[in-house]
Amino acid sequence: MRRNKGIVWLLAVVAMLAGCRDQKILEKIGFARTIILEKADGPDKALKVTISIPKTNQTESIVYTDIAKSFKQAKIHFDMQNDRRIVLGQLRQVMFGESLARVGVWLPMESIFRDPAIGIRTHVLVAEGDIQRYVKRTFAQGGTMGEYIDNLVRSDAATRGQYDTNLHTFLRDYYDDGTEPIATIIGETDEGLKVNGIALFVRDRYVAKIKADDAMYFSLLRADAKNAALFMDEVETPRGTGNISLANVSGKRKIKILSLPDTNRNKPARIVIGIKLRGSLMEYDDLLQMNNLASQPVLERAMSKFVAERCERLIREMQKPGADGIGIGSYVRDKMRYADWKALNWNKAFSEAEIQVVAEVKITDYGRLIDASA
Repeated sequence: MRRNKGIVWLLAVVAMLAGCRDQKILEKIGFARTIILEKADGPDKALKVTISIPKTNQTESIVYTDIAKSFKQAKIHFDMQNDRRIVLGQLRQVMFGESLARVGVWLPMESIFRDPAIGIRTHVLVAEGDIQRYVKRTFAQGGTMGEYIDNLVRSDAATRGQYDTNLHTFLRDYYDDGTEPIATIIGETDEGLKVNGIALFVRDRYVAKIKADDAMYFSLLRADAKNAALFMDEVETPRGTGNISLANVSGKRKIKILSLPDTNRNKPARIVIGIKLRGSLMEYDDLLQMNNLASQPVLERAMSKFVAERCERLIREMQKPGADGIGIGSYVRDKMRYADWKALNWNKAFSEAEIQVVAEVKITDYGRLIDASA
């Protein structure tokens, strides 16, 4: 009996010791908030790796920079300099320098994203300009750079319809042969940082940029819209050229494949993208006269024409590098036999496709202030 009790106690002690091996004491851990990867001067495969670790006061950061062959090698060097063990469980963003993104991001980031501690909502960003200035600046908004960028990207996605591009969406589109990945572009201003547009990728290479002013129209082409804001500049109306702003915009996108690409006959795919939008008219030169129902259809037709032309122009820009960031390829793939799709070079077929956008914009209301005498 005593022997059995001894064995039980021994097993309990062993179990406790085994559990202690993987314990992480918070006071001895440094939670990396931001990882920055850039091309280094020198060998082609050398990386300039920077990490930002917020201090306990959450207003300052500890910054380490190293030249290494991979992020894992750089992390070993960082651990040698830091009195805490660096972990990635609170990582908020992985940021790529523009020159590195142009040549390909997969190899530099693969070792990072294989770490199971990293959450799938970690932002994937492309940074323009001198990124080292970002980490050294003090921002008027307060807090650390990582916290500032995290709030900036999330709030911008909510207000302008741009995508909060994260690890989940990037990897999903990277492995989907009918859609190419995208990433948010961050730029610097005198006051701080701002969202500068959307980076279009072909596989893992950054090939083209959607400007910030076009990001909402790109979003309409990529997915349905919900509670978005839409600004239309220089809309041609019967009363001249004017600016129009819609709020609380909801919309549906529908892709129709009229004909599949036929490489044997040298015939491109023919595709129609239908976009239906509903929203509140918030800005227009004759806003106070818009309770005149006869004027509404005229303005709606002008806005529909503007949205269709703006979206078609964006598609032409995407077709130049063959970057199908709106996922048309997945619809084409569903209409083809598997063998035919695998034999098709979709990037080339997308560049040659005849794509038309048909838009329908409807005004639901005109806000609160309406001229009752009109």
